[in-house]
Amino acid sequence: MIKVAIVDDNALNRNTIREKITNSNIVIDFEARNGDDFFGHLERIPSSDYPQVVLMDLEMPVLDGIAAISSAVIRYPGIKFIVLTIFEDNERIFEAIKAGASGYLLKEDKGVNIIEAIRNVVEYDGIPMSPAIARRAMKLLSEGNQPDQSLQSPKDYQLSDRETEILTEIVKGLSPVQIAEKLFISPNTVRTHVNNIYKKLHLNSRSQIINLAYKNKWI
Repeated sequence: MIKVAIVDDNALNRNTIREKITNSNIVIDFEARNGDDFFGHLERIPSSDYPQVVLMDLEMPVLDGIAAISSAVIRYPGIKFIVLTIFEDNERIFEAIKAGASGYLLKEDKGVNIIEAIRNVVEYDGIPMSPAIARRAMKLLSEGNQPDQSLQSPKDYQLSDRETEILTEIVKGLSPVQIAEKLFISPNTVRTHVNNIYKKLHLNSRSQIINLAYKNKWI
C-alpha cells in the first residue's frame, strides 16, 4: 500500500480527490487544509507513518503549496510531492518544479492518471505531468524562453521584518548573543524570535534554515 496525504483548503476538492484514488493500492494517510496544517499533522505522527506522496494544492491560506513544498523537501526528503491544481500557467509550473515538486497534475485529470502518477514517483522516482502541462513545459524548454522563476520570500512564511532581519544573521552564522549585541536587543528576545522563525518555516535546524535561505536567494 502507498500512503498518500491530500492537502487542499476546499473540503469538496479533498473528497473528490479521495474518491478518484480509492479502490487501488493507495491508502489516505491524512488530509490537511493548508501547508501549515500539513506540517502540524506530520509533527503529531511517527516518521514510520509519514505519507510517501503528498497531493498538494497551490492556492491556500496561511501557507500555500509552493512555500510548503519548498520547506518540506528540506525537512522531509523522503516524501514526494505532486502538485494537484487548476493552474496551468507557465510561471506556476516552474515555481513548483523549483520548489521541489516531483510532478504537476491538474484536478480535472482522471483518477487512473493520478493513481499512475503516484505509483510513478514511488516506484520509479519519475516526474509525472498532465499531458497539457508536459506539452507546455517541453515547448518552453525547446524555445529557450523559460519564464523567470519567482522565489519564495520570507513574507510567504509570515515572517515579520524583525524575524527576517534575525534570519539573515542566523544564516551568517551569528549566535543569539552576537545577534542581540548587533541589533541592540536582549538575547532572550532573539531566542524568542528564533523559535518563531523555526515554527513559521517548519524547520528544526540551522542547516535547514540556511538551505532554505540560499534556495530562495534570501542571502
